Amino acid sequence: MAEVRHSRSHAIAGLTMGLGAGIVMLGTLLPVFSVSGDPVPDGIWGPLGLHARAGTVGFDAPFRSYITITGAWVLLMGVALIITRIRYVGPVWRVAALVGLASTSFITFVLWVLVLRPLDVLGRPTWFTDSAPVVVDALHGSTLDAGLGLYVLTVGCTVGVLAALVPAFHTRRIVKDMGGSGRNGLAPGWYPAPHSRRRTRYWDGEKWTVGA
Repeated sequence: MAEVRHSRSHAIAGLTMGLGAGIVMLGTLLPVFSVSGDPVPDGIWGPLGLHARAGTVGFDAPFRSYITITGAWVLLMGVALIITRIRYVGPVWRVAALVGLASTSFITFVLWVLVLRPLDVLGRPTWFTDSAPVVVDALHGSTLDAGLGLYVLTVGCTVGVLAALVPAFHTRRIVKDMGGSGRNGLAPGWYPAPHSRRRTRYWDGEKWTVGA
C-alpha cells in the first residue's frame, strides 16, 4: 500500500516579496521629487514628512524610518513564507504583508498625485496632511517632477503586492512505503506520477515505466 503526499512551497512568493521590500527600502534613500522653476520654501515640505535639498525633495528621517520599518515587516513576512511548512499558514503571512504594503502604497499614490494632478489634493487634504493645499499653492510657479526614489518606491510596492498574490507551487510527490512487495514496497500497478498531480504512471515492481 502506498501513501501519496503533496508538497507545496511558497518560496517564489517569499523571495519576490523580500525583493519588493528591499526595493521599497532603497527608494526611501533617493529623491522622490525634483523641483524646477520658481523656488519653493524649504519649510513647505516639513508637514509632508519631506525635506528639500539642492532642487530635490526626499523623505525626512522619521518618515524614512517609518517606511523602512514597513519594508522590514514585509521582508519578515517573505522569510516566514519561505520557511513555513504548515498548511493554511501561508495565506496569513501574505495578508500580513499586504497590510504592511498598504500604507507605503498609499503614500506612493499620494506622491504621484502631487506630481500628476496636484490640484486634486486641494479637495482631499486628509489624504496626507491638512497642509497639502498650502503645498499645492506654493508649487503654482514651479514644476514638480517624479524623482528616482518615487519610481523605485512604485516598483517595490508593485513587486511586493504581486508577490503576495503568487500562489504556492507543487514541488514533489512522495510515495511512502507502507508495506507490500517490490523494492520500494509497492506492488506493480498504476499510481499517481511522482512529479505530477494529474497523471498516472505504471510501477512494474522495480521502476517507473516511461509511459504515463
